[in-house]
Amino acid sequence: MEVKQNNLINSLKAQPLIVVIRLENQFFNTSHKRENFFLKIKKLSNYGVRNIEIGWDSNPEWGNLILEIKHKFKSINIGVASITSRESLDSILSLDINYSMSPFFNKEIHLNAIKHNQLVIPGISNFENFKEAINLGYKIVKIYPASKLGINFVHELQDFKKKDIFYIGAGGIKSKNLNKLLKSGYDALVIGRELHNQLPDKNLEIWLKDY
Repeated sequence: MEVKQNNLINSLKAQPLIVVIRLENQFFNTSHKRENFFLKIKKLSNYGVRNIEIGWDSNPEWGNLILEIKHKFKSINIGVASITSRESLDSILSLDINYSMSPFFNKEIHLNAIKHNQLVIPGISNFENFKEAINLGYKIVKIYPASKLGINFVHELQDFKKKDIFYIGAGGIKSKNLNKLLKSGYDALVIGRELHNQLPDKNLEIWLKDY
């Protein structure tokens, strides 16, 4: 897991942004939604986005979709969002996913992920879970929901653990605030629902030109 953590940290140091794309309702029953989905990833890649997370789905076809994405977009660092159950964890173990994330800390999920060398970055919203994550060997954590927890929470975590922890902010992040948040203590940010149709807006287009 350490290698996967280091690889993700290096990728996010080069471009401190992850864009999350979630599947539409009835995705696997509607062909044009699949076509639009791949077009969306292609557009994000053309804009210069390097790290994309795909929302987990319980549909049996979802695993094949991820493999197809990995095959078609080799230049993008593909991850999986919303690993919250044993079912979701088990479904990604054979897919060779570089990274995945959970919105909260679930010790059982993380212990099983570590056992299988699968990086599932824990969502952190309090000190207790932060300490547990560190004890499990995590040096990259997701602060969630960042928009509600605020900058002071990150500063408190940094004061407690000054070195070797990489902080990702997620939840309610707006493109106009990327630079401010990165300068205020976050090492990288996740953006998704705040983007219309999950494609770059004017603020994100400008930001991406620096990377």
